Amino acid sequence: MLTENKFSKYLLYAIGEILLVVIGILIALQINNWNEWSKDRVKEKEVLVNLAENFELNIEALESDIERLLKFNMSSRIVLNVLDNQQPFTDSLATHFHWARLPKTNLSLSQSGYEQYKNIGYGIILDKPISKEIIDFFESTLPTWFNDYTQVNAPYVPFIDHHVPLFIYKRESLIPINMDQLYEDDYYLGWMRAYMEGRNTLIEIESKFIKENQRVLKLIKDQLNK
Repeated sequence: MLTENKFSKYLLYAIGEILLVVIGILIALQINNWNEWSKDRVKEKEVLVNLAENFELNIEALESDIERLLKFNMSSRIVLNVLDNQQPFTDSLATHFHWARLPKTNLSLSQSGYEQYKNIGYGIILDKPISKEIIDFFESTLPTWFNDYTQVNAPYVPFIDHHVPLFIYKRESLIPINMDQLYEDDYYLGWMRAYMEGRNTLIEIESKFIKENQRVLKLIKDQLNK
């Protein structure tokens, strides 16, 4: 009996030790999981901040591009008004002739935050609807928009070839070689108007795209403010 009692006590002691070890392991795992979760939330915030910065930079770039396009169109209207009314050339027109012949502009948008998001892993953002909005924007909306933008923004080489011999080129200014010839140059006048319409189309699609950037940016900022 004494032997049995000693064995029972030893067994209970051993079971207790095992339970303590298991509980200790479980607590350690829980602490480790919590630490990893905390680190992931820090990474998540960093990704969201960088994504928000991408959208803010892109909105700024689009707004600046629209300003340039409006400036070019203003010059186009001035040039067309002078030529339609057969007014004489003045030095102040040289810059407007230059800006009027620029078809559109080259635009570069920021995607570095999204590249970081892909590299870390899409699961880092816990809010799945926001994650889907971001992925859809960069994988679908942005490429489709760029394709439309590029098609409208493509310069027309035959017009450029036609345009070159008509002017004396100086830094950001053009001086017509023969104003009388320009008055009657329907090809030149037609493409000046076509470039204006192309810019108007770009302004329209860029304005709509700004709103889409602002919409997704608001979702990200709302998430950051939670």
